[in-house]
Amino acid sequence: MSLQDPAILFRKGAALASGEPRTLIVLGAARGGTTMVAQMLHDLGVCMGQGLDSTYQDGAMNGICRALFDGQITIAHPVIEQVLRHRDRQFAVWGWKFPTHIFEQLYDKTRHPHVIAVFRDPVAIATRESVSHGYNVVACLPRALEQISNLTRFVLETRHPCLSLSYERGLARKDELVDALLDFAGITASPAARRQAAQRAQPGSARYLDETKARTVEGTIDGVDRRITGWLRYPHQINRRVAFTVLIDDVPVYDGVADRFRADLKEAFNNDGSCSFVVATPPSLLDGRPHKVTIAVPDADQYLITNNAMTWTLTEQ
Repeated sequence: MSLQDPAILFRKGAALASGEPRTLIVLGAARGGTTMVAQMLHDLGVCMGQGLDSTYQDGAMNGICRALFDGQITIAHPVIEQVLRHRDRQFAVWGWKFPTHIFEQLYDKTRHPHVIAVFRDPVAIATRESVSHGYNVVACLPRALEQISNLTRFVLETRHPCLSLSYERGLARKDELVDALLDFAGITASPAARRQAAQRAQPGSARYLDETKARTVEGTIDGVDRRITGWLRYPHQINRRVAFTVLIDDVPVYDGVADRFRADLKEAFNNDGSCSFVVATPPSLLDGRPHKVTIAVPDADQYLITNNAMTWTLTEQ
């Protein structure tokens, strides 16, 4: 490992020569600056996915990472190989960003993986996460520190070439950040593209802040088998319970209120922890076939529920 410029970045391992194919994987803590770096790479001509929204998170790779995290697929699932090889055929240099979680087995399957690790002040991360999701900032700080620690451990242990960036120093020294990204990606860019990328080195856009702010209701479907489990809450009304409807294949099967106690939710949200739900799956649907499971909140202006409207294979086992 050699320090190129301790104010901005350090490298580990040798990147491939300029012009050689590679896959860029942008990692960091949630709200840790990965969107800024993904935007800059996009402006410099790197395909960072298709149908990108304000978070610059590719739908296909995002779906693969979430499915791996949730245990819905294993690393041997054929769709992973299909997506990776399809992108390889399309682009000599391409990449994706996925903050929070690290999937080294996935990176091992890519063509010449090059990791870009983005580090940000953990207090800033915790504050931004609190604003985005309405979490208690005290609960957010340990989570930010844990994610930074996991990222550091991965960077130090992986055999893949790594470029580690400081979000704060990147904001202060934009041209050097652009130079580092171009060099690591092994590409060139026009003066106009360089200027555009440098302009991206700034805190989140108005659109990004709007799309990632706390929703009226937020929650997660944790699992679907004989029971449908998860949690729902109003981020800024900690004592208000969420009334909801479960739909399977767009047909309502249950109406209820998310009011069960979970100790982990109490700690995470600094509330009474009574915002989870457990719903029995109708036995007639435990038929070994795929079914779409949706949580609807009729009285909410907007809501963001992780894993909502996903397809699950329901069995009696």
